[in-house]
Amino acid sequence: MKTQSIKQLYTLILTLLVSVTAFGQSQKVSGINEFLTTLDKHNKFMGVVAIYENGEQQYIKASGYADVQNGKKLNTDSRFRIGSISKMFTAVLTFQTIEKGLLTLDTPLSDYYPEINNSEKITISDMLEHRSGIPNFTNTGEYMAKMESSLSESEVLKIIKSMKVEIQPKTQTSYSNSNYYLLSRILEKTTQKTFDQLLTQGITAPLKLKNTFYGSEIDPTKNEAYSYKFSVSNNKWAKASETNMGIPLGAGAIVSNTADLSAFINALFTGKLISDKSLEQMKEIKEGLGKGMMVFPFYSQMAFGHNGSIDGFESSLAYFPDSKTTVVMLANALSDYSFNNIALGVLSNWFGKPFDAPNFSEKPVKRTAEELKAFSGTYSNSQIQMNIKVWEENGSLMAQADGQSAFNLDSYENDTFKFIPAGITMKFDLDQKRFTLLQGGGEFVFVKK
Repeated sequence: MKTQSIKQLYTLILTLLVSVTAFGQSQKVSGINEFLTTLDKHNKFMGVVAIYENGEQQYIKASGYADVQNGKKLNTDSRFRIGSISKMFTAVLTFQTIEKGLLTLDTPLSDYYPEINNSEKITISDMLEHRSGIPNFTNTGEYMAKMESSLSESEVLKIIKSMKVEIQPKTQTSYSNSNYYLLSRILEKTTQKTFDQLLTQGITAPLKLKNTFYGSEIDPTKNEAYSYKFSVSNNKWAKASETNMGIPLGAGAIVSNTADLSAFINALFTGKLISDKSLEQMKEIKEGLGKGMMVFPFYSQMAFGHNGSIDGFESSLAYFPDSKTTVVMLANALSDYSFNNIALGVLSNWFGKPFDAPNFSEKPVKRTAEELKAFSGTYSNSQIQMNIKVWEENGSLMAQADGQSAFNLDSYENDTFKFIPAGITMKFDLDQKRFTLLQGGGEFVFVKK
């Protein structure tokens, strides 16, 4: 009888634990669903969000359209251009080539492209971690003029060689697509295989990834999404430009979906693609960047992964090693509500952290130039050692933090101002001569000097 009672009590405890866990999971799911539904309703997001734990899907939701003009909605298997997440794949292919003894991290760029400035000082390692000093060719007018048509290897090299070198190799981190374009070409020359073949043989075939491939012209019949930008003047989505994927190569030409990206990063962190030594080298972070990898701090947790942006697509792949949680966000639309804020909302809901849900029904209020001048001044926060200058300009309130660009603040009730694209809220207290800055879950008080 006593044994039976203990068994019943044990069963009851297990039942309660399962119920509490299920309730917590339900809250997470409903919170994210409500958040994404609000964004969709106000034309702030189109895309797919998925969360995995130990490689098992725990959450997925598709919002919006893959093809607005033809009314074709996104689904949970939709394929997106993933932009610079492609660099993680390229880094893995590079380490695979190194492990075969065909390259080393110290191989100089001059072995392949001696005509590039400082090539004898630049190594494979420098390019992997964006410390080569090679300027970014996708920032040039020549690239912008031909991004939708084509640029040959010789044309890209001509652009890179013509750009002024402002940073010397190994001295600082400077993100540049040129690094991964050149790495892609070096892999092709070293292995005598195309980047497409390397991607298939090194990653997608072994992992049986059916939705990951080197991109070409977007084909909606193959469940590929077009990308869009929201036109405020027309109050509708307008199709974004479409980069010729023959140009970026391993810097940004891969197409994938949420399930494949989760499978990829889980395989990477469980030793199925490269050695533990190579993975540790990828994870060595300098000034925020590793070798084909970024870090995303979120409260006490740290995620490894990468983000991406190409045309109207934005993407994020983040793996939290401590909880073995993977968060994949793929968007095919750009709006005035930042992708970073969307990521923050998803993560906050999932990990049970505070988050101020956006109120898109809230309307800005009009203030006169004289009223705005009352908020002007230079405000300081000693905790983060930052000054923010605030001033009136042409009927608008402007703000600028030390070393950053100025931005325009929209005025709301109760002396509150917002810069929505960056998720910044500034609540002023004119009597106390200060304001409270809210961003990314942080709260900082700035006092007028």
